[in-house]
Amino acid sequence: MKTIFLIFIVAASTVASQLLLKRGVMGHDLSRFSIDLVQRVACSPFIITSIILQLSCFVIWLVVISKTNLGYAFGFAGAFLYLLIPLLSWLIYGERMTTLQWIGLFFISAGIFCMTKGDFVG
Repeated sequence: MKTIFLIFIVAASTVASQLLLKRGVMGHDLSRFSIDLVQRVACSPFIITSIILQLSCFVIWLVVISKTNLGYAFGFAGAFLYLLIPLLSWLIYGERMTTLQWIGLFFISAGIFCMTKGDFVG
């Protein structure tokens, strides 16, 4: 399987996992720590699914970094994460960001993407 495709799978899985974590903690005030609260949140189907997704993603990530440069793989995945997580958080959860924040995220992602240009093994 092509390394670039695996990087996309890792990025998509990470985005999905973060969205599931957010859903799993919604409605819980985690600043008021209690064992009962931690147990309720940890047993949430959203949190459990997120953990399983991250563990699966971890295995795929090991394959990716065994085939290519870590800086390339991480940068390529990160460029998508910086844009997709805020975009989907806005679409799904109604989270707001200012225009300046969106512009900043675009430039960060563009910079990371530019950093990945060059030698690529895989």
